[in-house]
Amino acid sequence: MSRVAAVLVTRDSQDYLPETLASIEEQTRNPELRIAIDDGSRDETRSLLIEAEFTVSSATSPAVDTHTRIAHNFLQGMRAALDAGADIVILGDHDDRWHETRVAHQVGILEGDPNIALVASDAFLIDEWGVAIPGTLRDTFPVPEDFAEWSKRKQWSYALRHSLATGGASALRPSALGDWSVPSGWLHDRWWSLQALRHDALRIDPTPVIDYRLSADQQVGRDTGYQDDPRRWLWRKARTGWTSATRSRQAARLIRG
Repeated sequence: MSRVAAVLVTRDSQDYLPETLASIEEQTRNPELRIAIDDGSRDETRSLLIEAEFTVSSATSPAVDTHTRIAHNFLQGMRAALDAGADIVILGDHDDRWHETRVAHQVGILEGDPNIALVASDAFLIDEWGVAIPGTLRDTFPVPEDFAEWSKRKQWSYALRHSLATGGASALRPSALGDWSVPSGWLHDRWWSLQALRHDALRIDPTPVIDYRLSADQQVGRDTGYQDDPRRWLWRKARTGWTSATRSRQAARLIRG
C-alpha cells in the first residue's frame, strides 16, 4: 500500500485555511503524512497547521518573482515528503476544499497504473465566500477528450500553448520521473505536466476532486495567458520576449530528452 503525503504551501492563510484543513481531515483515505511549507506567515497560519498535525517548514526560496517562488515552495514540500518516505504526493492550495474522496480517487489511479507520474484532475469553482461559480477549471483550461489518442507531435503542440494541469488538483508519483527540478520562471504544475507528458506518464482525469477558490489574492492558477486568443497571446509573448525565448529553449530541451 502506498504511503501518501498531503503537501500544502501557505502564506498568511488563516482566513480560508481552516476550511481546507477540515476537508483534509474528512478524507475517506487519510494521508499518512501532512507537510506544509510556510512562506513567512505573520498571522495564525502556522498554529493552525500544527494543530492539524502538519509538519511545518519555513520556505527557503530566494526567488523574487511569484511563479518561481511558488514552484520552489512546492518543490521543497515534495522533497520533504519524499524524505519522509512518501510514495505519492497530493498537492493542495491553502484555500481550496478537498472533496472527501479526493485522496482515495487519485491514489487509486496511481496505484492502478505504475507508469503514471502525474494525475491532473478537474475542480469545481467557488468564490471567496465559498459559493459555487458555474463551470470548472477544465472549462478554463480545456483538454480535448481524445487527447490521449493524439500523436506525440500533436500533443506537444497543444501542451506548449495550453495548461494541462493545475497543481491544487493534482497528485504525483515522483519516482516515475526522477528529476522534478523546475527551471526558473516556470510554475511547478506547468513544468511537471510537460515532464510527465514527455515520459508518457500523464493522466488527464475529468473528475472534479476539489472546490477551487477564486479570491482577490488567488488568481495565479487560473491565468490562461490568453491561450485561446492568438493575437493577444502573441502580443503578450512579444512583451516578454526574453523570458519566452528562455522558456522555449527549456521546453525544447525537455522534448528532445
